[in-house]
Amino acid sequence: MIPTSIFRRRWLSRTAALAAWSTVVVPYGAHSQTYPWKPVRIVVPWAPGGLVDTGGRLVADALTRAFGQPAPVENIPGAAGTLGADQVAKAAADGHTLLMGTSSIAIDVAGGRRLPYDPRGDLVPVALVADTPSIIIVPAASPIRSVAALVQAAKADPGGLSYGTPGIGSPAHLFVELFAQTAGVELLHVPYGRVQAINDLIGERLSMMIATAPAALPHIRNGLVRPLAVTSAGRLPALPDVPTVTEDGLPGYEAGQWLGVFAPAGTPALVVQRLNSELARTLATPETVETLQRRGLEPKTATPEAFSRLFTADVEKWSKVMVAANIKLQ
Repeated sequence: MIPTSIFRRRWLSRTAALAAWSTVVVPYGAHSQTYPWKPVRIVVPWAPGGLVDTGGRLVADALTRAFGQPAPVENIPGAAGTLGADQVAKAAADGHTLLMGTSSIAIDVAGGRRLPYDPRGDLVPVALVADTPSIIIVPAASPIRSVAALVQAAKADPGGLSYGTPGIGSPAHLFVELFAQTAGVELLHVPYGRVQAINDLIGERLSMMIATAPAALPHIRNGLVRPLAVTSAGRLPALPDVPTVTEDGLPGYEAGQWLGVFAPAGTPALVVQRLNSELARTLATPETVETLQRRGLEPKTATPEAFSRLFTADVEKWSKVMVAANIKLQ
């Protein structure tokens, strides 16, 4: 017969394990407290109103409901997202300061950009939130009506087809460079900085560009530009008749931007796992899916480990593109 004391120890062990999933207790000072013990601050390193801000506010709403206390969003724009990210990287690693980041962080690493923090050493991936699909678009009056036709036109006139982007090393720039390298063509890059390149595309002063779905969809719906293909692995619910680049004649091409949550390195694993679980639960709800898709975003979840692997894969992918195109980030 097994002694009663053994049964009691087993019961206590199981009870403690179950409790760990409902409340997270982490060391803090000389004692332990239940996480979260104060508001969780969401840093959005861009101005209000953009895609990253949309993701940040979704995360804030999800954590407010899950934790029963405010999760305020703080917009800290500046230095192409670096200012806010640096603050999070240097914050206390207790799960109460989070960064709403994008794949631009991986691009910074890939391009060797000088940063005041180390993205891979000072931050830890917590959860993916969404993908931002992009679309290859041309002026409405353009004779180019497919990816195959675009490649053919570019081969017939090397460097004669122009495209606009927000700047050197921007996701839009790298997406087109990847397209050009995959197709074996030469295209003329016109970096616009703060000016909206899409206005010149509409005016037929540019031949083509790759724009995020939220930026392109209004102009597509108004008939001002024509979509050729989407750069993601699958078609967009908002444009079910528009093929992917692979479907339309360029196998192996895929490019997209993700939105994800990061925490300071050293944040307890149980805290990271709880945050990941709460956000995955929110992203599975029909209301959240509808909200994101209405804004041109696709919900996407992953474990912290899978998110970390995606980050590493993106660094490798864009590093190869930048080396091949001799793109250097300052």
